[in-house]
Amino acid sequence: MFCISISFRKVPLDIRQKFAFNREEQGRFLQQLQDQNVISGGVVISTCNRSEIYFTKGEKTKDDNPMEKVECALSEHKQVSLEYIRKYGLYYADRKAAQHLYKVTCGLDSMVLGEDEILHQVKEAYLLANNGGYTNSELNIIFQGAFNCAKLSKSNTKLSNTPLSIGTLTANTIEDYLYTECSGTKEPYKVLVIGATGKIGSVVAKDLIAKGIMVLGTKRTHHNQDEIFMSEHMEWVDFKERYDYLSKVNAVVSATASPHYTLTLEEFERNRGDQPGKLLIDLAVPYDIDKDICKLTGVTRLDIDHFKAIAKENRNIKQGELEKARQILDECVEEVQKKLYLRDFKEKMEKRYQEEWFQKMTYYLKDILDSEQFAQVLGKIYEREKEEA
Repeated sequence: MFCISISFRKVPLDIRQKFAFNREEQGRFLQQLQDQNVISGGVVISTCNRSEIYFTKGEKTKDDNPMEKVECALSEHKQVSLEYIRKYGLYYADRKAAQHLYKVTCGLDSMVLGEDEILHQVKEAYLLANNGGYTNSELNIIFQGAFNCAKLSKSNTKLSNTPLSIGTLTANTIEDYLYTECSGTKEPYKVLVIGATGKIGSVVAKDLIAKGIMVLGTKRTHHNQDEIFMSEHMEWVDFKERYDYLSKVNAVVSATASPHYTLTLEEFERNRGDQPGKLLIDLAVPYDIDKDICKLTGVTRLDIDHFKAIAKENRNIKQGELEKARQILDECVEEVQKKLYLRDFKEKMEKRYQEEWFQKMTYYLKDILDSEQFAQVLGKIYEREKEEA
């Protein structure tokens, strides 16, 4: 298997966009390559962070460099020069191509280490290619192995459930607070997010919405933000009316660039309502929320330093989990290489392989040898059989 990759590792967004494929394009491009016998099978993965073409040799490329043929097709399809592709592309072949795919699928090659979304995107791309008839046995073995590897990594490491984002950590903290400290209050729980359209505030709001928690997000009167969050769990309120909603929410997040307090002690006391407790999270620098508010009974106030400390701790955890994930990945790549060698050996030794003892012998060798040793032994057995035939 071969791979040509255009990814965020080397390429800025404006250039990555030139190589993006929609679903229809993926099928058309693979069909074109197959019709021309450039590839025998292929899968195109296209996300906001990467466009990658995984493929196996076709009849026209058996004795040539298949990368060059696919490069030319990509250049023509996307109307970009070969020099452009070679400047920004990353190239992988054989075992390194499989290793790269496994890293991608496990989230080890993502902007957010261990993220889950890429697994769904790779599966979707594979199913699209498979349903269109563009994959073959080699690609099927490798991609199915990648999905199994991602499953093992997820179940045996904490990479995907150890967030580093301040916004995500905040949303998780709010969720824990609501379902422990507010368990006796009437649902649905509501959270006021002051600055919901900002960089951090928007992440908090979206993560809370994803958890099914109702968000009241502030907006300035001259901004129309309703199209940003299309959800039944989102309601926009005017920034000037933020105090009017204090009695209706269980928690408040403030993440603005305001030079003034978004919540002051006097106004907070006047509008907090009769709720016994309230969680206030201040993610602004300088502070948005008057620190004297935390002196009030039942009020818990957390600031951005609290979440930075958690993020640092999580980063250390992730580093340890990363080593576990890499070990799992290496073992999975070893296993898939052996499967590919065994597949090719079965095809060459079809008659001999019908003998039960011969099958048992090869599977025994597969279990005790590494992939390189296994390939060498199978090669020697094949050569010996040819001589005796």
